[in-house]
Amino acid sequence: MSSLTFNVEADKIGTNVLDSIKAFFGNTEVTISVKQNNSELLEIIERAKLSKVSYIVPAGIFSQMADSLDNDESFDVIAEIEKYKTTDCASRIILKKG
Repeated sequence: MSSLTFNVEADKIGTNVLDSIKAFFGNTEVTISVKQNNSELLEIIERAKLSKVSYIVPAGIFSQMADSLDNDESFDVIAEIEKYKTTDCASRIILKKG
């Protein structure tokens, strides 16, 4: 079974995609499936699961940092986040696919 895969930004899709499909498959019946590509996010999640460290930022602190960013206030984001670094695996939140 032949297949074509197009990895493109949705707003960049033009009629040339359909023309390519028609040229490749001719008059045979095809199934067209469109899905969001989130493979990068899944890779990040998998790496995070294997990490020996976590960053557990209290909601209030996170909210303060977000407010500071919204107000264009200057601060060292990395230094602030590093304050909440932990190796306590029992307190980690694990994201699961599905």
